[in-house]
Amino acid sequence: MPLDPTGLMALSIPARKLAYADRDSLLYALAAGMGAGDAAAELAFVWEGGPQRVLPSMATMLAFDDSWLEPGKIALSRAVHGALDLRFFHPLAPAGEVVAETAIIGLDDKGPGRGGLVFTETALHQHGAMAASVVSTMFVRGAGGFGGPVGRGVTVAPLPEAAPDTESSLPTAANQALFFRLLGDRNPLHVDPVLARQVGFDRPILHGACTFAIACAEVLRRFCGHDPTRLTRFAARFAGPLYPGETLDFAFWRVAGGIAFRALAAERSAPVLDNGFAGMAG
Repeated sequence: MPLDPTGLMALSIPARKLAYADRDSLLYALAAGMGAGDAAAELAFVWEGGPQRVLPSMATMLAFDDSWLEPGKIALSRAVHGALDLRFFHPLAPAGEVVAETAIIGLDDKGPGRGGLVFTETALHQHGAMAASVVSTMFVRGAGGFGGPVGRGVTVAPLPEAAPDTESSLPTAANQALFFRLLGDRNPLHVDPVLARQVGFDRPILHGACTFAIACAEVLRRFCGHDPTRLTRFAARFAGPLYPGETLDFAFWRVAGGIAFRALAAERSAPVLDNGFAGMAG
């Protein structure tokens, strides 16, 4: 069923107040693999005993809202993440409250019988100031053919053609999606084997937002000295599924303003993240 451009672009999404505890920040960091690297350097992300640090990509968890899918006539089982683009203005507190203001900013049409894209933008406010913005691309299977594009789209930067400057490999856990879903995204695609096969996957796939978080943690390790205030932007396109338990092979390039990156599922040599960019200050 094609997307309904008129209905979606007119859809008003109420602002939300979301309270979260330090436990949520700790669980997010653990679900992203923090604590598995340099234990001393990563302790601040997974233990509240000292000045606690927050993995910046946790903004995606606080911005997550699928309440508009039903009024937008989009079935949750047909929707997967297409891309994320985060910009950071102030570090998130380990615990507190945010006000999230979300709007649908555009649609794109991949053609009849193919996918449709929905672009949303969420502003996260904390302590009276904008902490982060989250631009999300949602791919809706079989929802093309509505005659787009409509509104504002999202562009991604190409990766350098040269050999990468640095590479790394990270294993994921077989139960990683089961942890990550406890942060709010309960899409059964990530846990139900029957549904996963019905929509064309061998088994449940890892949340794109979890793969994104793993990449953010790896960039902090390798290029930011574990300092989250160094990141000003973090973006990537989801190029394909990652199955829990597979290994992520990362390639990194030093470019103007930060780091470009991509990630493959090593066991299948299959693209998972593409057009990645981490903007850095200092």
